This record gives sequence, C-alpha cells and structure tokens, in this order.
Amino acid sequence: MNCPRLVCTIATALLVLPENGSAQAASELATFTQIISGTEIEIEWSRPSVRGREVIFGQQIPWGEVWTPGANMATTIRFSKDVVLSGTKVSAGHYSVWLRVLESEPWRLALHAETALPHSAHPPIEEAVLHVGVERGKTTDVQESLEWDLDRIRLDGAELVMHWGRDRVMIPLKVDPGIALATPIQEAQTLLGEWRYDDRASLPTAEEIERFTGGNPDDPTGRYFEVLISEPRPRPIRIEYDEGSGLVHFVDRLTEAAEAAFYSGDDEEPVVIYGQALLPRAPGFYVVAGTFGGEVSAVNPQFAQMVEFEFDDDGRAVSFTVRNPDDEIAAIGVRAGG
Repeated sequence: MNCPRLVCTIATALLVLPENGSAQAASELATFTQIISGTEIEIEWSRPSVRGREVIFGQQIPWGEVWTPGANMATTIRFSKDVVLSGTKVSAGHYSVWLRVLESEPWRLALHAETALPHSAHPPIEEAVLHVGVERGKTTDVQESLEWDLDRIRLDGAELVMHWGRDRVMIPLKVDPGIALATPIQEAQTLLGEWRYDDRASLPTAEEIERFTGGNPDDPTGRYFEVLISEPRPRPIRIEYDEGSGLVHFVDRLTEAAEAAFYSGDDEEPVVIYGQALLPRAPGFYVVAGTFGGEVSAVNPQFAQMVEFEFDDDGRAVSFTVRNPDDEIAAIGVRAGG
C-alpha cells in the first residue's frame, strides 16, 4: 500500500537521522578547561572551519564587525575566581565572548554578562563587562578549525589564544598564584652577589645513582648526575634580581648545565631554560620555586625546600641554610669573600 508523499518523506528523513535524534553540526561544539593555581578557566565554542577560503577577516567577516570567535551560539568563557585579562580585572563568572575585527588597529575584546546569545546577535560592544584591545598576529601555518587554547602557562597566568586560519589573537591572562612571587628591591639587595654553595648533604651516592639509572649510561638521569657531581664542593653560585618581575633568581650554573644535559640528547646543543627562584615567605625566609624561561612555573610550599638567611649587623645576608620539607639540611651557603 502506497503512503502519502509527505508521510513518506518524513519517514525517510527520520531514518537517516543519528540514533540520538540530532543532526551533525557543521561547526562542532568544543570545550577547553584549564586550572592554573586553583583558578579554573573554561571555554566553550563551536568550531567553524576555513574550508578552502583564503581570506576570512575583511571578507567573510567584514572589518568593523562585532563577531563571536566561534559559530552557532556565542562563545563563552568562565572564570572560577577573579582574573586579570589584558590588564583589566574581571570578576569570577560566566561571559559571552566577542571581538571587533579591525583592519589596521588592535582588535577589541568584549565580555558580556548575557551568555545565551546566537552568534549573530552582535550586542553593543560598548555595553560589555570588559572592553580592551588585544594583539592580533599572523602565522605561516593555517589553523583549519577555530581553536582556543592557553599558552605559556605559568604559576600566575598564561596567554589565552584564539587561532583561526592565519590569524592568531593573544590575550594576557593573570591569576592569583596563591603565593607572593616578587620580592621588594630593598629586601632583595641584601641577598645579591657571589656565594659559595655546599650541597654535599643532598647528593646521591654512587650506589643510588646506579639504582636510579639502572646502569644505563645513556639514561637522562645518568647524564644529569654526571654533570652535577663533576665539580668539587663548595662551588660558586650567584643570587640575582630581575627588577621587571621582582624575582630573586638562584643562579646555579652547574644545576642548569645538569638540567640541560638531562633534556638534551648526545648530539644536541644543550639549552638552559630551567632555573630556580626564591619566593618570599617571611623576613629572611624564602621557598625554592622552579622557573621556565625566567618565569615561575611551579612551586608547592608544602613540599618545596626552604631557605633561611642570616644577616650581619648592617642587614646584609652573610649565610644561608637550605632545608628539605622534613627539616633536614640539604645545603649551606656563605657569602664569597666574607
């Protein structure tokens, strides 16, 4: 028995739908979540694709357009705690994200309190919770589907990045690291200079090194310890200060060389990007933090080593003791030349 044409058409359409009853979107939904020092950042967006188009901005998206960096519904971002975005404080909350694309000026980033907006709603950018200029760059590689990510993640923030086609927008993001990173320059100056450093108390024995490396001479850990134990103790180190960041740097060239040996193969030129910084905890007390490219990358005050300085009558640091979390002495230092 033949069915009416309309009924047959509906029945055929239902047969080709996915089992969950929803058709596949051209711009699939994506989410990205990252926690930095206890602050959760979550981005949700639909991912439009370039699909062979050579130029997106200025053609598909006209100059001056207020555009959500995504598709379908407005892209949203959520911060679990207050943050600083491109130099402007943003309260914890959930926001829709918009960009005004400009040909020869910095693009404008806007966050709106209303999140359930279609991508074509284009709310007035002047009514935004946040309205700031952002850096737009060009890349040689083409990002086919629009991507959100966090780059250069460190203890106190990251770079929030939107990449589509050859256009890349970078937005500085700062969070509360939960610990002071900077030391006032007057306090730091009492620590600076050349030191003699003795870390024999924390060096592994030959038997321990054998156990760590399994006797494999090509093991990266073996390369690390080979360099680390290659100089007599005490040995020279420096304490330096970066006025731009306020960081006190514990400059140990031997440890840096050991790190470079660990991360570099035999035929590779060692590159030193890891280091240590001293973060203030109380007068004369500092916690040791790891650095990456000169920025604080990781520290856990509960498990990090603590450094205690002693001072002369003029307030100048003359010695220090490094202690492990269990209060055992790991190293001592005395100022070179007295």
